[in-house]
Amino acid sequence: MRAVTLAPRQARSLDLEEIDEPQREQGAVLVRTLALGICGTDRELIDGIYGEAPPGRERLVLGHESLGRVIAAPPSSGFATGDLVVGIV
Repeated sequence: MRAVTLAPRQARSLDLEEIDEPQREQGAVLVRTLALGICGTDRELIDGIYGEAPPGRERLVLGHESLGRVIAAPPSSGFATGDLVVGIV
């Protein structure tokens, strides 16, 4: 999948790259992204002010301001296929 990534605390390290799909964890909801926004936090990350990559990774994927549609969800999750959802950090 394509993702906008950056090297945390390195100004102007933004890049569009192909990355592996994340592994699906038990109980997870699968969502197809419909739209992303860039906010002040993203701007500060791009400027290298702060940020951390997930454990075992060198780069951080941007996109916490998101809208998506549920593709698959466990029955007990409270979500159904087709629901619109927003991501949270």
